[in-house]
Amino acid sequence: MENWLAVADIHFGYELNRARKHGALLPQWGMAATQARLLGLLNHYKPRTLILDGDVMDGGGSVRETTRLLKRLRDCVAVLVCVEGNHDRPALRKDSAFVAMHREPGFIFQHGHKYERTLEGESAEGCVVISGHEHPTLNLSDGAGLKLKLPALVQQRRKAAMGSHENWILPAFSPWAGGAPYDQGYEILETWGCSEEHVIRGSMLNAPG
Repeated sequence: MENWLAVADIHFGYELNRARKHGALLPQWGMAATQARLLGLLNHYKPRTLILDGDVMDGGGSVRETTRLLKRLRDCVAVLVCVEGNHDRPALRKDSAFVAMHREPGFIFQHGHKYERTLEGESAEGCVVISGHEHPTLNLSDGAGLKLKLPALVQQRRKAAMGSHENWILPAFSPWAGGAPYDQGYEILETWGCSEEHVIRGSMLNAPG
């Protein structure tokens, strides 16, 4: 049993950071909703290790709030791993142990914004590289005007300097993350739309009845 749980792109404090840094007027509900979802997952699955796979915070305007969140999470798990993302500012990283990459048996975790550079010199043979950063979505339409966009998990195969390997891109955990359908030219193995209550396999949507 692996006994770990991984999420990416929390962007904690999005509404505070955008208000303080850019003057955006946003409702102040995202942090409470994000923390409640995280704690609910931990209470349900009870993992030994929680892996936050990059972009834990949204930016410098939410350092204190994100630091408090990390302290709360450390009380809930034996091991908390914070992988560095492009939104994670030095003010947060100096108070919390961040790593560029993390390994579990059969898996490598890195955020994805420096994909090749982070894996340089590493062997990915037999491993799945789990990343975030892209905010992939699965877009659904009934053809009559009804549209639905879901955060998505994308499973793809990449060919890189460290050899051919599977790369799973996690859905963005943040309720503020808009995202878009993902297509960077790699072989897509499967796309999974993820709602609060259901997981939808993308390839089944066009399967013959």
